[in-house]
Amino acid sequence: MPSNTTYPAILHIRDFIDHVEPDPTRPGKGLSMQLRISLNIPWKDIQSDDVEQDEIPTLVRFFNDSNQSDLYKPNTFVYSSGSFLTTSSDDEKFHIVLHAHNLDRHPGNEEDTESYFMHCPQAAQPIVTFLGVVLERGGQLNGGPTLLHYRLQTTVYNTSTRTHHTFPITAYFKNGQRWANFPPLSINTHVFLTGRIFGLTKEHRQLAVVTDDIHFLPTSNHHLPATPSSSGKRKRVDRWSQRAGPQTPSKSAARSHTESLPITHQFQDSPEIIAPDDDDEEATQITWPDTADEIKASPRATTSPPERRSQRPRKTSYADILGQSKYDT
Repeated sequence: MPSNTTYPAILHIRDFIDHVEPDPTRPGKGLSMQLRISLNIPWKDIQSDDVEQDEIPTLVRFFNDSNQSDLYKPNTFVYSSGSFLTTSSDDEKFHIVLHAHNLDRHPGNEEDTESYFMHCPQAAQPIVTFLGVVLERGGQLNGGPTLLHYRLQTTVYNTSTRTHHTFPITAYFKNGQRWANFPPLSINTHVFLTGRIFGLTKEHRQLAVVTDDIHFLPTSNHHLPATPSSSGKRKRVDRWSQRAGPQTPSKSAARSHTESLPITHQFQDSPEIIAPDDDDEEATQITWPDTADEIKASPRATTSPPERRSQRPRKTSYADILGQSKYDT
């Protein structure tokens, strides 16, 4: 698999809007919007001593094709999914960038805080699906405060910069019997993983994802078994011989009998057929090559045989008839 190959990493969220602003990566385009969200990570029974569970700054970028900016305001509860990536640098804090494929708001009046919040769904962990390449392993399953985890590298296409973007994600495996017989992942293994975000790693500031499902993908190093080369054309199944009845000669039998006959250069031509005239049907002569028995019985002539057309009786032409009638008179 080429290193520059990109696959989408998908993120599903539902949370409240903190701030609404134009998309800074598309200046001058009023319909390109950006939502700032503090992605809530609800406290669950999934913990590892190298992960901190806190709100994650998230930027949701979308195209407001309906041109209804009043639909999205602070404290509005939204549902969104799309391709995502993470960025982190010295001068900028870690955050998620979500390029929304769809964005919907929860109905109701968000200004009526008590009533609106009461009818909003409960907090849920954000769900991610992505393809990653294994870089390193850490922790231990069912032993110690640090969960078994693998650091993965993901490459996606950044629509804002129109370039490839590579970022790490750390996948954790929950303690228990589910992953007890799961084989260890080797370095450079390609996996397709689905899981839930439950925090950020303390050391490298990466997304910490608890694994729900994982699939192995073939790589360029794993070649398919070679197909043995054929020395000739593939033998065609003779379906006619299988369908032939007891009294019907099969096609294969007729072919084998014909191939057994001796063929000489002299008789390779097709049989000669002389078409009759309208008034002379008896003059028609059809000649066929001699059979194998006839060739064996009669000795081969030392001299070349006469032309076959010399054996044909001469026809009486119309001029001969007129000349004969002249002398008769």
